[in-house]
Amino acid sequence: MYILNESTQKHSFDQLIEICKSSSMSMGYKLRNAHYQLGEIIAKPISQSSNHQQNYAVLILMRAGLCFGNGIADKLEQLGGTVSIIFVSDDKISKEDLELVKGKEIIIVDAVINSGKSVFSLIEQLPDTNPIKLVTTVIPSTSTELLKSHDLYTVRVSSNKYEGAKVQVISNGKGPDTGDRLFNTYN
Repeated sequence: MYILNESTQKHSFDQLIEICKSSSMSMGYKLRNAHYQLGEIIAKPISQSSNHQQNYAVLILMRAGLCFGNGIADKLEQLGGTVSIIFVSDDKISKEDLELVKGKEIIIVDAVINSGKSVFSLIEQLPDTNPIKLVTTVIPSTSTELLKSHDLYTVRVSSNKYEGAKVQVISNGKGPDTGDRLFNTYN
């Protein structure tokens, strides 16, 4: 497991993490921009670990992974890679997209990985021959064990774990949904 916040000590990086925390209640452009910038930052170690593979398929779980995934894809291209971006809804990948990922390193992007259900569903649909990396902004420390056999990149590991819901206060195992915060869709 690669943890970005253990390898970076920049002041602006810490500010981006604070913006992304649910307790900040940052929303809209400010949060989308922070996700995008964190995607750009984490793309560099992903690229460096790719054994000269420069042909990527970035599978972005909708909605919450959108900004983070776009930051990753854009930076991988800036670093010289060829990137196909695939938007994944309902944890399903189409036959056409399965053809598109052949021979490419697959990067599955989700803003938050809690139970791993979404990423495991995708992994089961993908060819066994492709290298796969999982990338997230945050994963609860209690969930890291679930993904120990996978190539996981995360911005940070949190001691908190809750289900995203249409709430604005963290309570009773529920907290603000990342997608709702990103796109101002609480109403």
